[in-house]
Amino acid sequence: MRIAVVGAGLAGLSFAHFLHHKADLTLFEKSRGVGGRLATRRTGDTHFDHGAQFFTCRSDILQALIDDEDFSGDVSIWSPKVMALCRGEKPFKRDWFEPHYVGCPSMTSLPKRMAQDFDVKLETRVEEISKSGNGWQLSTETEATLGNFDWVVAAMPAPQVNTLFKSQFAHQAQIESAIMSPCFSLMLKLKATPEFNFDAAVVRESPVAWIANNCSKPGRNAASALLIHSSNDWAKEHLEDSQEDIKAMLLTALMELVPLQTSDIEDTGLHRWRYAKVETEVGEDFLIDESAQLAAIGDWCAGNRAEDAFLSGAALARHMHSLALAD
Repeated sequence: MRIAVVGAGLAGLSFAHFLHHKADLTLFEKSRGVGGRLATRRTGDTHFDHGAQFFTCRSDILQALIDDEDFSGDVSIWSPKVMALCRGEKPFKRDWFEPHYVGCPSMTSLPKRMAQDFDVKLETRVEEISKSGNGWQLSTETEATLGNFDWVVAAMPAPQVNTLFKSQFAHQAQIESAIMSPCFSLMLKLKATPEFNFDAAVVRESPVAWIANNCSKPGRNAASALLIHSSNDWAKEHLEDSQEDIKAMLLTALMELVPLQTSDIEDTGLHRWRYAKVETEVGEDFLIDESAQLAAIGDWCAGNRAEDAFLSGAALARHMHSLALAD
């Protein structure tokens, strides 16, 4: 059974991890690297975890992966001092009551390790799928053919799944029910370590929703890297604004919260996550159309956390293994 997996984020990698011994898998990823929102951007000697800031583990299946000696050193627990901030109010300390994990030395470490045994085609955007005999032919935007496959699994944000599958997928309406919201990541390389009374902060009533000293995470380098996430509602309002305007507005909001001046900043970067957070999930572990031999996975299926993406991929892998056994 030849399976094309479109998307090499955590859902696609989890699916491949649990099925690659049972099927002939090829993963296609439009970006330069694997991991999706488990992302790290490098600028010179400075690293920014500009996507997911951490992930939690509430399932035995993900805990088993983290504890596996093959992944030793790729994941560590992050125990920052976390504060809650709101302009005009006294900050207060927030406690985390479960382990929060990060990739080590970067958020991409875990997905890179998971992908090392797979056939992954990076910087390859699957633009179209078309019927070919009993299966599917995949094509790029330049109409180059990527091969023929028995199954296509879409492991990407819900709106992108519908764009790829169109009316060929029986669950188009369910996918449309998934609502995802955007976020901006502002990356600041500072001239010196910030003198804040926290490692990370959750922010209310501001364009800024999250502030993190990236260097407080285990295994990071000594460079001073500050990562800011916008609120989702604010990002919706400013989604198509220019990068310079977004930077300026977020910097202004940040400086209202912390003792930071423009002169403290050496360099800035910005990334727009169009589909950053699941607001309304589908309510299924995965979606599958067995007659069409199409399936879709992602955090948006049953939750909004990185672990939900992992569990979605694992659940589909179990189901497709049972289909293979039935054949």
